[in-house]
Amino acid sequence: MPLDASPTTFPASDKGDWLDRVKQELKGDLTQLDQQVSERIRLSPLYTAEEVTIRPPLERSAGWEIGAYLRAGSNEIINEAALAALEQGAEALLFRLYHQPTRAEVAALLEGIRMDFVSIHCALRYPGQDPAELFRDLVKYLRQRGYDLKGIRGSVDFDPLLDWNEPPFPPLIRLLDFVGEYMPGFKVLQVNAAGFNNGPASADSELALAVAKGAEYLQQIRERGYPADKAARHLQFAFTVGTSYYIDIAKLRALRVLWANVLKGFGITDAPPVTVAAHSDLAVLTEDRDQNLLLLTTQALSAVTGGADQLFLSPAEGAENKSTPFGHRMALNIQHLLRLESGLDAYADPAAGSYYLEKLTEQLVDAAWERFRAIEAQGGFAVATEF
Repeated sequence: MPLDASPTTFPASDKGDWLDRVKQELKGDLTQLDQQVSERIRLSPLYTAEEVTIRPPLERSAGWEIGAYLRAGSNEIINEAALAALEQGAEALLFRLYHQPTRAEVAALLEGIRMDFVSIHCALRYPGQDPAELFRDLVKYLRQRGYDLKGIRGSVDFDPLLDWNEPPFPPLIRLLDFVGEYMPGFKVLQVNAAGFNNGPASADSELALAVAKGAEYLQQIRERGYPADKAARHLQFAFTVGTSYYIDIAKLRALRVLWANVLKGFGITDAPPVTVAAHSDLAVLTEDRDQNLLLLTTQALSAVTGGADQLFLSPAEGAENKSTPFGHRMALNIQHLLRLESGLDAYADPAAGSYYLEKLTEQLVDAAWERFRAIEAQGGFAVATEF
């Protein structure tokens, strides 16, 4: 542009101008533009500042832990997979256990792992599971190796209303009492929302059921004489993320708003931000490894944009095929590339300020809270019959 030329100016416009232009393009039929997410949520393709109430950014630490599912097999194979994942940059290891490990097996699984440099997570997948015994064996291992328990981070998947006919609250409370005093970075109570995930149209129900279960835990624990605020510090949520990119972002953001409201109902105002672990939705993966890499990248991007604290991606082979070292490596590389190229780890709430995502988050919060109140009106998660 010549130095003496005036800069180009554009006339002011608003959403009405945009709608007028769209009417011309679509010959007046605007109904196809809106998205009916669920019976309670309908979205326009465009929102402006005048239509959206911007919430303060979510209170949480920026970034996420790069998580790794470990390969199945013998204790030696699992340990080798853990060490390989650490060499490839994993920061959180998820051990999926299919029988109650002995104390010697716990030591074999953890051999060579610097427990103060990584977070350790255990998911128990077998009948008669005893997370309290596993936790005791883990603590004995840590003490024998000379670790300071206050520096240990991780979780045991203890979800009493999911895995037991008679929820074992007494041993859970003993674990809460122990970690409350000695292991501030360890979670011993998890709300696993995977079973509530029925696709984007049911995202509000998924959220309502998750926070209702969390509220039920705090209530049951308080009724047994243990402070709900202390229990809340050692509770985490686990959610799946699938292929509905914007819904998954808003779902994780809405969870934090909903849970903060639940805590206020318990009179808890000083709890730290709740931990949210995001997991791949295996149901949407295919038998095509290359296609899965694209799907996993979308899942990862939605999870970290939505504010997940930990992210565990499936190996690229998917749920039906046997995983390979390559598939596990790609699940980690996707996360490394996101960090290196997106910069999303620099922001506590990357989606803050997006009019579309703010509106979607708001509608999910409102719809889920309505469902949550209906569950509570029936007596809470443990007894409600209609969700």
